[in-house]
Amino acid sequence: MDKNQQFWQRFLELCQKTHDENTMRFFVDTAKLVSIHNDVVTIYLDLPAKQDFWELQIQENIIIVGFELFQKELQVHYTFELPSSIAYKDQENYQTPTNIRPQTQTETGLLKKYQFENFVLGDGNKFAFAAAMAVADAPGNTYNPLFIHGGPGLGKTHLINAIGNRYFENYSTNRILYISAENFLNSFIDSIRLGTQEEFKERFRNLDLLIIDDIQALNKDSMTSTQEELFNTFEALYNNEKQIVLTSDRRPEQLNGIHERLVTRFLWGNISDITPPDYETRIAILQSKTQNLPYTFPIETYEYLANQFDSNVRELEGALNDIRLVADVQGAEKITVELAAQAIRSRKEDVRRITVIPIESIQEEVGKFYGISIKEMKGTSRKQHIVLARSVAMYLSRELTDNSQPKIGKAFGGKDHTTVIHAHRKIKKQIKDDQSLFLEIEEIKKNLKK
Repeated sequence: MDKNQQFWQRFLELCQKTHDENTMRFFVDTAKLVSIHNDVVTIYLDLPAKQDFWELQIQENIIIVGFELFQKELQVHYTFELPSSIAYKDQENYQTPTNIRPQTQTETGLLKKYQFENFVLGDGNKFAFAAAMAVADAPGNTYNPLFIHGGPGLGKTHLINAIGNRYFENYSTNRILYISAENFLNSFIDSIRLGTQEEFKERFRNLDLLIIDDIQALNKDSMTSTQEELFNTFEALYNNEKQIVLTSDRRPEQLNGIHERLVTRFLWGNISDITPPDYETRIAILQSKTQNLPYTFPIETYEYLANQFDSNVRELEGALNDIRLVADVQGAEKITVELAAQAIRSRKEDVRRITVIPIESIQEEVGKFYGISIKEMKGTSRKQHIVLARSVAMYLSRELTDNSQPKIGKAFGGKDHTTVIHAHRKIKKQIKDDQSLFLEIEEIKKNLKK
């Protein structure tokens, strides 16, 4: 075994210890070591959108193995073109069927602008992204159905359209349909009114990929017939190993108006949630959304905007639209913090959300919620409920203000900035697994913005 093979084998061993099976399958196993030359490791990724995840979650293992084997820090370069010497052999034998008329993009209902390549990856959406990629690459086999849930404006529609668009590129002769639950309902009602129910069944039950957005629109006891038709459509597709993708603003179990047997089937596959983007992801989203705009955005402007809007991506997009308008009127080329502040102040939406929130207000609100005093929060007690409240307050101070970590630590009785870092990381990790804690923090945020 040569040095390069030894390097890659050791890297894979390390990844198996630091990442779960899904991450290995969809991000690591599909990658290939191209070369190690002049202290640069070149790695092939099958999709450019995976690079962000590698840089955030996997690349550190490359650095570690580099030190182990070469006693130096290696640089990492990513390529998306696989050299012919290591190309997949199965591609040589693949031929696109020619006897079936391909669908047009319009017929699929897909929104072409939503691709995996322009989806901004973050801690709040990385597992949903991985599941979406898996479904796009192995439809009907990996996660069926795929059920993605989360609040409005967090990227659910983007992800499911990316699945469809990727599938459309790879399987253009297959039948795909992206449709909102409301339009599914309207189509079903029209089929009854026009006497075309057989055509409706033919259309939906012979698909290879069915994507239904906002399934909660059918969450009403009165929609018995529509839910019955959806159930039968689900059964027909699932039994034929055809892929089903659904989104909702809540988990399947919380769809109380949908028949239990449908909810049970929603739970058969993978349930992935998307949570509001954290501070770093909001900055990355802003950078992605502005990269083609004819303005210069200093980093402090991104930081300012990321601190003002923390609920969803649509808020950030709305703010950028207002900034573009003001910049065009003023003939500005550089978007300063002052210009951004002027632009978003003119928004007709809830201006209270852009009010600067003092750390003291966060401490007071968190203390009130958990029933402890600010003195206890600033103290050194290790009682569990006090430690939780203190950590939540530090987390919110980091997420909702632009104060530095040392300044936040000082506001909590002179704590070291590393304590703030630890608290922020701990709460950020816990809210992914603990739905109750996530809802508690969302309630506190809501109270702070009143």
